[in-house]
Amino acid sequence: MEALASVDEFGEQLRLNGCVNHHFVSYMMRNSIMQAFMDMAKAERKEERRRKRAEAKAK
Repeated sequence: MEALASVDEFGEQLRLNGCVNHHFVSYMMRNSIMQAFMDMAKAERKEERRRKRAEAKAK
């Protein structure tokens, strides 16, 4: 979850530099990171199902 900590740091830097949209930027970055994590997990589950089907077919 180092990526999420980086989002927080970046959002804080934006706020310190006067960005009025720092909440929105942080929100969007956090959502995109979480979506990437969910996509990776989905791909892993899909690969695991494919592997199990291939093993069952080989038996």
